[in-house]
Amino acid sequence: MSRLFWILVGAGLAVFVVLRGKQLMQRFTPKGVQEQVTEQGHRAAASFGDFVATYRAAAAEREAELRAELNIHESTD
Repeated sequence: MSRLFWILVGAGLAVFVVLRGKQLMQRFTPKGVQEQVTEQGHRAAASFGDFVATYRAAAAEREAELRAELNIHESTD
């Protein structure tokens, strides 16, 4: 019974290693690298978009505060 257990453990481990190895090998193929670069580009663009939105909101808030303090009415040009 003990031998059967270790055979099954070894077989399960071998399957895991083979599947994990295929995933790692796919990451280093040209297509895999291209997918990684594309994904990182999308993340960077989203992060930059969040930054710009936060900056614009903070700038508008600060402008409103300054206008209120200086009693400057918003012009409608």
